[in-house]
Amino acid sequence: MINVNDGQCGRCLHFGEHNADDTIVQIRVNGEAPEDYVNDCGHPAHEGLHLKVSANGMCDGYMAA
Repeated sequence: MINVNDGQCGRCLHFGEHNADDTIVQIRVNGEAPEDYVNDCGHPAHEGLHLKVSANGMCDGYMAA
């Protein structure tokens, strides 16, 4: 497991925005994510790229979930 803090993708509104699952809820509640967990980034600036990001990734487009 990896720690996920505010400012990181796992706690961002855009993380898994179009492909949400129960794991995202657990990441946001517990602040921990499986090391190999990735999901899509739904940020409008990145949406056309279909990015898959890890829960501990970061970018300037962070919005708290």
